[in-house]
Amino acid sequence: MEEKIIRSLLRHLKEVNSLLDVCSDGNIPFEHANVIARFYYDYQDTNVIIDEAETIAAEDAGRLRELAVILKDETSTLLNNIGRLDRIDFREIANEHSKQYYSGFQEASEQLSPYWKRYCELNNRLDYLPLDSKEYAEAEKECENAKTEHDNRQIEVKRLYDEYEKERQRAGYVFSLKASHLYALVAKLNGIAGSIINDLDRLEKGNGK
Repeated sequence: MEEKIIRSLLRHLKEVNSLLDVCSDGNIPFEHANVIARFYYDYQDTNVIIDEAETIAAEDAGRLRELAVILKDETSTLLNNIGRLDRIDFREIANEHSKQYYSGFQEASEQLSPYWKRYCELNNRLDYLPLDSKEYAEAEKECENAKTEHDNRQIEVKRLYDEYEKERQRAGYVFSLKASHLYALVAKLNGIAGSIINDLDRLEKGNGK
């Protein structure tokens, strides 16, 4: 029996509710805000939830009722507590998170410049030395070492930039989140759960149960 989407939805709903339980001072860590934001973006397409519910109903209406009751309870809890998010500045949380990763990349990038400058100086020096001279051989080796040092440090700069890009994209979800948008989604999910329960009730009455 397929119920992957609904089970995932319920699991993340419970996670969001647990986070709201400790959200009372108008501020939350970025990771908590990211969980809430991803919940909103991951479950916007409620049609797939309805489609899965119809599949489950055809196989086991009793199981669907159990899931719908849990969905109704969890969404009701979230709707009751969602006001705790009103004072939270998701944009500021996102900006601060992204900024710390950018600062690390920027610092490493600035520290890389002297190594590139040193390599360029040594490389230019080779142009003025006789190819078969001892000075050329020594300068060439020093130039190669400078290039290796620069390249090794550049790998770390690239890693920090990739990390910054990854965290910037995660922060984008938090930056765009609004409590009112989350409220609208949860209210819709709550309505879907109620409709499923009502439809199952009518079906049972029609079957004389």
